[in-house]
Amino acid sequence: MDFKLTDEQVKLRKEFFDVCEGLAKKRPEGFTGLEGCYDTDEGWQYHLQCAKEFASRGWLSLGWPAEYGGQGTMMDKVFLSEATGYHDVPGVDIFGVDMLAPTLLAAASEEIKREYLPSIRSGERMWCELWSEPNAGSDLAGLTTSAVKQGDEYVINGQKIWSTGAHRGHWAFALVRTDPHAERKQKGITFLLLDMKTPGITVNPLLYMDGGHLYNEVFLDDVRVPVKNVVGQEHEGWSVTQTLANFERSSLGAIMAMHRQLEHLVQHCNETRVKGAPLAHDPLIRNRLADIACQLWAAHALAYKIVDAQSRQQMAAFDASAVKVISGELQARMAQVGTDILGPYGQVKDSKWSTFEGFFEKWYQQSFILNVAMGTNEIQRNIIAWYGLGMPRMK
Repeated sequence: MDFKLTDEQVKLRKEFFDVCEGLAKKRPEGFTGLEGCYDTDEGWQYHLQCAKEFASRGWLSLGWPAEYGGQGTMMDKVFLSEATGYHDVPGVDIFGVDMLAPTLLAAASEEIKREYLPSIRSGERMWCELWSEPNAGSDLAGLTTSAVKQGDEYVINGQKIWSTGAHRGHWAFALVRTDPHAERKQKGITFLLLDMKTPGITVNPLLYMDGGHLYNEVFLDDVRVPVKNVVGQEHEGWSVTQTLANFERSSLGAIMAMHRQLEHLVQHCNETRVKGAPLAHDPLIRNRLADIACQLWAAHALAYKIVDAQSRQQMAAFDASAVKVISGELQARMAQVGTDILGPYGQVKDSKWSTFEGFFEKWYQQSFILNVAMGTNEIQRNIIAWYGLGMPRMK
C-alpha cells in the first residue's frame, strides 16, 4: 500500500486535528481516556458536547453509505480517530459509532438500519455492550443469559459483567441464548438491541480500587425486548459478533494517544535536569524511549495497513488480532517506561509536584486493559495461529 496522503487528505486530516485541538482546551481538569467519559457527570457532559460538535460536521457517520447519511471514506474515519486519540478528546461513542454502526450496516435488516443509525449519526443516543458474564468472558460462547420468546417479545433473564459505561449508556447491544439445546455453544445465541431504561434492568458499579467508575455488572430480570430488535437472524448472533469484533480493533486512537505521551516524555527529559545534566543525556533513557518510538511507528504502520485492507474488503480475521496484541502490550510497556522515568513524581496525582496532571499515575494502573478487553491477548494469539499460520487447534 502507498502511505503517502493526497493533498486533499492532508488538508482534511489537519481540519480534524485543529477541531480536536480546540475541543481539548475545554477538557475538564483531570479528564483522561475512557474513564474520563464515564466516571463523572462533568466528563460525561464533555463527551456529549464533543459528540454534538462532531455530529454537526457529519463526522460520526464517516465511511457510511450516503443513503444512511454517510459521507467521506474509511480513511477519513481513521484521521478522526488519530485526532481524537492524539488530543485525548471524546465524542466518538466507541460502542455506537465505532462498533455497532458498521455492524448494523453489514448485518442488520433495513428496518433496523433506518430506526437506529440516525440517532448514532446525530450523537443523541449512546450505547453500551452487554456481552461478558461471570462465567463467560474469554469463552464468550459459554454465555447463559436466556431469552425466551413469548409472542412478539423475548423475556430475558441473566447477568452481565464488566459492562463499560452501562450506567451512562442509553441503549445496549446484548448477546442472549435463545436456543439452550443447540449442538454447538456458538449456535443458539442471538444479538439484540435494548433500551437500558427497560423495566427489570439493574446496573451496579464495579469500582476501581481508586474509586474510578468505568465498569458495571448488569442484572436482567424478566426484561421484555421486542423480537423486531434482533440484528441478523435468531440463533445466529455469533456470526454478528465476529463482524463487530473485527471493526473494533485498528487501535489507532490508542496508538495516537501513545504518540502524544511519548512527546510529553521526550519534552520532560529535555527539560528536567539531574545532577546538572538533562535526563535526555542518559543513554539508558534515550535507548528506552527510542525503542518505544520504533515499536510505536511499527504499530501505526500495521494499523494503516489493516484499515487499507478493510477499505478494500480484504481484511483477514487475524489482522485485527495482530494490531490488538501489539498495541495493547506496547501500551503496558510505555506506561512502565513513563513511570520509571518520572520516578516518585509519577506516583503523584493531586499535588503541585504531579507531572502531566497525574496522567502516568492513572495510566500505569490501567495499562493492562487493552491486553484483556475484547478477548485476551492469549486468545488473539490463538486466532493468529489458527487463521494466520494455519496451525492446528488445541485439543
